[in-house]
Amino acid sequence: MAQPNAPISRYGTASKQRRLISTDSHIAVPFHVADELPEKFRKQVPHLDRRADGVYLMRPDMATMMSIEDAGSQLLAGMKVDPDDEATMARLAIGNSQSHIQPSLYPKGRLADMERDGVVGEVLLGQAAAVGFFGGNDPETSIAWCQLNNDWYADTYKDYLGQFSPSIILPVPAGIDACVKELVRAAGLGLRPLLMPDVLPRKPWFLREWDPLWEACASLNVPVALHISGTGMLMPWVTIKPEENPAGSLNTWIGMAGHTSELLGMFVNSGVLERHPDLQIVFTELHAGWLAWAMHLYDHYTTDPVNRNQAIHFGYPVTNLKELPSYYIKRQVKCSFLWDPMAIKTRHEVGLDCLMWSNDYPHTESMWPDSQALIEKQFAGVPEEEITQLVYENAKKLYRFTV
Repeated sequence: MAQPNAPISRYGTASKQRRLISTDSHIAVPFHVADELPEKFRKQVPHLDRRADGVYLMRPDMATMMSIEDAGSQLLAGMKVDPDDEATMARLAIGNSQSHIQPSLYPKGRLADMERDGVVGEVLLGQAAAVGFFGGNDPETSIAWCQLNNDWYADTYKDYLGQFSPSIILPVPAGIDACVKELVRAAGLGLRPLLMPDVLPRKPWFLREWDPLWEACASLNVPVALHISGTGMLMPWVTIKPEENPAGSLNTWIGMAGHTSELLGMFVNSGVLERHPDLQIVFTELHAGWLAWAMHLYDHYTTDPVNRNQAIHFGYPVTNLKELPSYYIKRQVKCSFLWDPMAIKTRHEVGLDCLMWSNDYPHTESMWPDSQALIEKQFAGVPEEEITQLVYENAKKLYRFTV
């Protein structure tokens, strides 16, 4: 689906066309899917409200997240839309799309855009990664909405699971048992990975109550993709008007990397990865250049006697892992990246197995349709077999692509 208004190239052309797998591409269910829900559930999730003067898009999930002025109230009132305008409805469903991209929610449209970019496989991450996107706080609604989402992805992409890896969403408000039950059901439909926000307020990932979910993911060979959303929401500047924030998006990008090193520590230093050796965690759209620094620092503070005594002094538990933190990170952690020359420079420090490329299609920071040129630029001087591992092989193995 080549777009006539798309730029020819923003970064020149690549001398080599490589086979790419994007580990962070975005998708959503069409809004009309919510019609299958009973009305008591439908009003709590994104849906279409058909009125006498037209069709309105209702976004109660987004409205609960908006805190600037009256944006939330505007979303609750609804936005008039043309449900027959497939391209616009897809852009609204996925959100945050580049102006020259007209994304599709369906396999054939996706494949056309992928071909233009040299991408042969996509990990499809839905909208449920953000806090509050689990169908609201009502357990029954959450279960019904998650099942409907997972069923739509499985049915729509069932003939393309070698090229696409649609994610699983879980009814977190319904509790761990309900989450494990839906994980097992959705994995049986061929979906993977499990998609969760990077931060879930008041329920950090190191709590033992999450162990049944991690055990299920490990036994089912379902990676856990933690996608940026929660850290951004917790940052203090998200309540500031954009025009009043001189650092703008730069604060967000830097802040995400700092927060992610803390998230990494939750999984490693709490013993989650040690207790579940087959569990695979993927930090998605959270950069990777910070990983080498975090690995070395965690190793140092784990073994350094001064720092262990400091932990005891302040009343913190002292980790008693059988191996250094870097051992578990190299074995069980991966980071996706778009443009991150520092991650590439430190690739041997963290291990080639830990890094995976993405183009974040179709979001505003997406490389599409210039992925080939940007890969050539940031991988300059890197042996071809190492490039192939980071932009193709690691993702193919982890997500079980057949392309």
